[in-house]
Amino acid sequence: MKLSYDSPTLAKLRHVLDDVLTDQRFLDCESVSALEVAEHILARAATGERNWEELKNSALLLLQRKAA
Repeated sequence: MKLSYDSPTLAKLRHVLDDVLTDQRFLDCESVSALEVAEHILARAATGERNWEELKNSALLLLQRKAA
């Protein structure tokens, strides 16, 4: 399945990724790579999620689950 996103959506997804990757919780987490975070955000976007807070919170929850 090939997905494509318009420029504003891509900018939003990139902003979410940047926010997560600069968050101290990511910096402290050794069990999740930047690629895993990006894939997670893209997977959520593929389901139709576009809310910035929801995308970020979901990615941060991924960090918590992997760290446990």
